[in-house]
Amino acid sequence: MEKEIILENLDESIVNEATFYSQQNVPSQISQALYLYGSTTDYQVLGFIDASGDGSKGMIFTDQGIYFCFKEPHFFLYEDIEKLILVKKEETFDFYAKIKTKTSTFVFKNNYLNLKEFIECLSGILEMPISYEMSAYEKVEYFVPLVLDDLKEDVYEDLELTKQQYQQIKDIEHELEMAKELKDLDYQDECRSLCRYCLDFFESLGLDSDEIEALNEAQSFFDQQDSQENQQLEGAKRWVDEMMSNYQNGDTGMYDQMKSTMGNLGIDEEKLKNMSNEEVNQYVQDMCKKFGISQSLFDKLKDKFGR
Repeated sequence: MEKEIILENLDESIVNEATFYSQQNVPSQISQALYLYGSTTDYQVLGFIDASGDGSKGMIFTDQGIYFCFKEPHFFLYEDIEKLILVKKEETFDFYAKIKTKTSTFVFKNNYLNLKEFIECLSGILEMPISYEMSAYEKVEYFVPLVLDDLKEDVYEDLELTKQQYQQIKDIEHELEMAKELKDLDYQDECRSLCRYCLDFFESLGLDSDEIEALNEAQSFFDQQDSQENQQLEGAKRWVDEMMSNYQNGDTGMYDQMKSTMGNLGIDEEKLKNMSNEEVNQYVQDMCKKFGISQSLFDKLKDKFGR
């Protein structure tokens, strides 16, 4: 690995509860670190993190690899790294890190490192994209604001936004805040809708970034969901068509089976007969929520079977 590339990406932003030393300021305790967990052959130190004050815990960056000890001594070479991963923690957008090499997977959960900056540092050194382990819905909530912030801070060169585009950014930010107040299926539906809208907006601006690639991954997941839902609806529509055909020809078996199922689910057919269209619509929506059917699937049901 070229020394200049490593030095260009390596700085104090990668530490949290530790001290970073650049190549020009390596302290005396590096000798302790090299002895305990360094290499006897790969000793050109380009950066050093001291997590203990005496060098017994920390991380050594060389031009070949990284040597570290927070509990036990380990090392990996840059050329052996196959995947850089940030894993979202529960109930927060903090991350822990995983580095997959040809032979092992190293997990970092300590507070010594700023783990997001650490992985981004390696991504810059290796020119390797970062994988994010979070749900597609969380990707929308996390990455859309990052792209919007870059737009507002003029990160994208030669791009001048119009008043209408600035208003679109405000509208998206408002929708994101509204989505955070939603729960379960309503939250998921809002994220799905926002993802497609935002990607179309970003594409119209000619944007391209790792954040947008993560949103494309989320959209691919949503598209797959849509495809599965459409297949299920086609199957249900065929079943209903067959039931109606049989019923018209005097075979009530499937119809009777459906009525029995409705009764078991607590659906009162007589009650439905006396409802207005608005009341039926609300009743069906409530039943969909009860049985975990999303708003998007409910809308497809209405389109497929009539209002």
